[in-house]
Amino acid sequence: MSSLLPPKAGAINENLKLESAQMCVNPHAAEPPATPPHVRKWRKSNFVEPGKRVIHPGMQDDFAAGVDPNKIFGTGTASESDHVADVWKNPEGDTEFQKAKNQLMEAVYKSVKREPLGTSYNRGHKMPSFMKDDPKFRHGIKSVKGQTAKEVLNPADETEEDVEATKLYIKSHGSYGPGVQKTRNYNWKVDPHATVWGDKGKDIALGGLSQAVSDILHGVGDEPKKTITSKKYDDFQSMTDLLGRARNLGHGLSLPDKDHVFGKGSVRRGPNEWDSRDCIEGKYDISEQAPDADLGTTMTPGFRNCTTEVRRFGCPSVRSDIPKYARRSVADNQNYGDDVNARYLLHPSQFASLGVEDEEFVNGRDKEYIKTMFNDTGYGVADDVFEEIYASACEPDGSCGVDQYRKAYNNWLFATGGI
Repeated sequence: MSSLLPPKAGAINENLKLESAQMCVNPHAAEPPATPPHVRKWRKSNFVEPGKRVIHPGMQDDFAAGVDPNKIFGTGTASESDHVADVWKNPEGDTEFQKAKNQLMEAVYKSVKREPLGTSYNRGHKMPSFMKDDPKFRHGIKSVKGQTAKEVLNPADETEEDVEATKLYIKSHGSYGPGVQKTRNYNWKVDPHATVWGDKGKDIALGGLSQAVSDILHGVGDEPKKTITSKKYDDFQSMTDLLGRARNLGHGLSLPDKDHVFGKGSVRRGPNEWDSRDCIEGKYDISEQAPDADLGTTMTPGFRNCTTEVRRFGCPSVRSDIPKYARRSVADNQNYGDDVNARYLLHPSQFASLGVEDEEFVNGRDKEYIKTMFNDTGYGVADDVFEEIYASACEPDGSCGVDQYRKAYNNWLFATGGI
């Protein structure tokens, strides 16, 4: 009980450092108290430590009780259940027995009985025999052709029954036919068809016509009605966009003449003075149109391209001045004169995509190579014929190119009638 009582007056306080003036002014000087564990697990700062496993706050107490963090919850797949191969396998089976067994097992489902595959929905209705036996049987009543639109608008013979029906329809719906005058069946003492309604004109002109009818006959009212409006409103309307006309920017409503030229005319100081037209089109003589004498040369002394030596400066594009390496490197971008030109890049050879250049067909080959190549491609001949063709195509040194032998072979075919 004594620990709950306040300290005695005049005694030295053991927590003097926590209650000093410095702590009151700067309360963060000391380390703040830590977050309780039951609150800390719900904060995101609990997972900022590197390498720490992120565990749901609701499961942290379970792992703290000794549960293996690598444990997998749930029930594992039984060994006797279907595997992936069994699921993707055709459910109908491979043999007739398996198909019949599958149909027998599926027959217990209600959907198989009432909704068989490939047929309409079976609701259990039993149709009469005349419906099932007759393939042309159709349900419903055939449509009977009625009157056309012309007969409906202009009936040929209208009977008394039709007249009474029309009156009844007008009374019930208030709908009149085209061109029919609307009547309300008032009990009048006058004939509405022969009586003229309205008041006569007050001003009777000559000939018995009213003043209004006379004005219409004489063209009164053809001109637009003149109304008096505010000038500010008219000025505002003129400042808006008008179709087919330029917008009025408030520089005056009066339009100048169509030949009017805006601006101030040019005043020349002499007959040879240039104007804007001469500056745009040019007015130079032959000497003025010639290039400058110092074009391509520098005007700075000591920096001119003038030399007494007979040689070219710079590095040539084709490096014939240095020897070519025996083994060409991928990093070597020098042109030693053996690179292809732009025409070859735009129009490569026929077999360039296969890695065979045109020079391979003209390079010299020995006799055995040519014979084996043409025999393997299906153009082989007898040995004596081959010796004859090869002798006519080979070079003096005994070598022969593939293209040379092919031309000699074609000439032999033409000569012997083989083609």
